[in-house]
Amino acid sequence: MTATFFPAPAPGAPLLLVRDIAKSRSFYEKALGYAPSGETLLTGPFGQGLRLMAVADGPTGGCLVLCVRVADRDRAARAVMEHGGGRGENWLDGTPLYVGPDGELILLEERGLPGVERVRLVVYDFDGVMTDNRVFVDQDGREAVAANRSDGLGVGIIARLGIDQCILSTETNPVVAARAAKLGLDAESGVADKPAALAALAARRGVALADILYVGNDVNDAEAMALAGFRVAPADAHPSILALAGYVTNARGGHGVIRELADLLTASRC
Repeated sequence: MTATFFPAPAPGAPLLLVRDIAKSRSFYEKALGYAPSGETLLTGPFGQGLRLMAVADGPTGGCLVLCVRVADRDRAARAVMEHGGGRGENWLDGTPLYVGPDGELILLEERGLPGVERVRLVVYDFDGVMTDNRVFVDQDGREAVAANRSDGLGVGIIARLGIDQCILSTETNPVVAARAAKLGLDAESGVADKPAALAALAARRGVALADILYVGNDVNDAEAMALAGFRVAPADAHPSILALAGYVTNARGGHGVIRELADLLTASRC
């Protein structure tokens, strides 16, 4: 008797049994914005993995519910229907489900900001957004902070979307300028009046405040955030900022906030 060994799915990537890998891959690419990461592995707009495995006989994906994050649920639902998917029953307490090519049930989870595709400028606070809000002080009084390398990748992704970015910070430490230079961003530090600075920045760059996305984490960001058309906060932001934000990242400050934002902005353009 010959044993059959199945390859393990990528970490965090559900395994979907399908009859035709090419057909299923095409469906997830066209309908839901997945990109191929290999012959059988796909990566969704929000970094979700999905591994496809062809089976000649036996049950396929019908017993599996895929939770797919999308920027716009209505738009994604239309795309599913247009590319060969279907509408499922209102299971899960009446939540609408959709059906993929092999009968798999798809739950569309909206993780977006309505209209975010029109953003032209992203403005970041520094401490608590690009850092975890801690400061390291040595015996000579020199200060240092911890940044996340994935945020550097996120800045690059956002730049390739044609969106300008800059830093607006009350912090006076030269670390702000140093990190900004590393990322290739303009930065204003030691800003005492953030709302006025944001308005002046918008005027200089010829960008409407309604087309600015502001990422802030604490009460000194509130007035500037209120001026911006789009507002994002890290998961560990002050409660008043969380209430103001239109989108709260899963990431905490200094732990990939910008990288997650890059996925959001990319998904909005799929």
